Amino acid sequence: MTARAPFNVFDEIQTLTAICQPFAVATVVRTVAVTAAKAGAKAVIRSDGAISGGWIGGGCARAAVLKAARECLQDGKPRLIS
Repeated sequence: MTARAPFNVFDEIQTLTAICQPFAVATVVRTVAVTAAKAGAKAVIRSDGAISGGWIGGGCARAAVLKAARECLQDGKPRLIS
């Protein structure tokens, strides 16, 4: 079994751009409480709503990010959510 290379958000962006697949990029800009995701963490969300890689947290954060990503993919406008 060969080791898998770690996920690289920029490689994923390049791949999705090359195949003209819409996507959103979520970036954690700040955290307040104890959380698994840290500032600077990124995730790529495909047009089908699936996270193709990266990490932006779980639970409420994940749900809020996926909702905002769907909205961004519809209107093309960035969002800052908390």
